Amino acid sequence: MCIICIDFERGALKASEARRALGEMRPTLDAKHVREVEDKLDEAEPSPASTP
Repeated sequence: MCIICIDFERGALKASEARRALGEMRPTLDAKHVREVEDKLDEAEPSPASTP
């Protein structure tokens, strides 16, 4: 588990902050894990259609 996952799960990072950090760390992470983190962040963020 990477530092982004750890901090996001403990609430130290908001989804938007975690996504920004992922952009910075993407080159050093395994592509499969990057996809897992993106999926986790997609689930955590409200979809644009559901916000008023």
